[in-house]
Order: sequence, then C-alpha cells, then structure tokens
Amino acid sequence: MKYSIPTAANDPAVAAYVKLIRTAEALHAEVTRGLTAEGLTASQFSTLKVLRMRGPLPQRDIANYLLKTGANVTMVVDNLESRELVKRTRDTADRRIVTVSLTPEGERLFDLVYPPHLERIRLAMKGLDEEGCGDLTSLLSQLHTTIAEPLCVATGTEEPLVLRTAS
Repeated sequence: MKYSIPTAANDPAVAAYVKLIRTAEALHAEVTRGLTAEGLTASQFSTLKVLRMRGPLPQRDIANYLLKTGANVTMVVDNLESRELVKRTRDTADRRIVTVSLTPEGERLFDLVYPPHLERIRLAMKGLDEEGCGDLTSLLSQLHTTIAEPLCVATGTEEPLVLRTAS
C-alpha cells in the first residue's frame, strides 16, 4: 500500500505548522542570544522571570509555567542555585514540596537583563505593527488555549511589572 506523505506544498495545515515552528525557533534564537553575555540559558532566564513575576513557587509550578519537565527544571534550578541566584526551601508541612525563590543577586541580575531582553523582542517583532501583533496573538490563542498566561504581568494585576533600575 502506498502512502502519500503530506508536504507543505499540498497541505495548508502542515505548511502553517512548519512556518510557525521555524519562525518561532529563529526568533527565539535571535532574542535569547543576548542572554549569553550574562551567562544565562533561555531556560535559566525564564525561571528567573517566572520567580520575579510570580514570587516564590514550588518547582512543579515553575515547570508548568515553562512547559518543561520536572527533571529539566531541577537541573536549571541546580545551576541557578550554584550561582546563588535562587534558593530552595523545603516545606516543613510537606517535605515533598520544594519552593524556589530569588536571592537579592537573582533579582538584581534579572532586573539588569530584562529591559534589554524586551528590546530584543521588540526588534525581532518589528515586521509587525501593533495591529499585526494583535492579530497574531489572536490567531495563536485560537490555535492553543491550554498554555499558561504570559508572565509579563505581576500576580493579581493586569499592570506590567515595573522593575527598579539596576545600578
């Protein structure tokens, strides 16, 4: 039995998916390149970000926000902890729960690298105007509705988190 392999040329869903993934990966690589100057991987930066935006969290919640496995987050937190950017605290009532929080040095580093990171995002997205960004966001929301809310707002507010100026 012959099987016809769908290709982007004859399957609009495949074409859109391939374009979405290739574009997302290229944009992500472009934006996160700037994090390497601070010795951060994209996952390390995202972990600092979720902790800065949401406050101390159990590791499993960090994994849920980042769409990563628990094992991956454990490794990331190990590396951040060795740099004294985060600390772990075991819950006294349920020792299975380990809460991760930023250290003052972790807050300082995040506050330093976040504004230039946002600027790199804006540059990467400059091909779309405000309406185009809204349209893209709407389309992506229709496509996948189970992804956690963006981390660009502080918990309990719709206002963007205002970071103090790093000195």
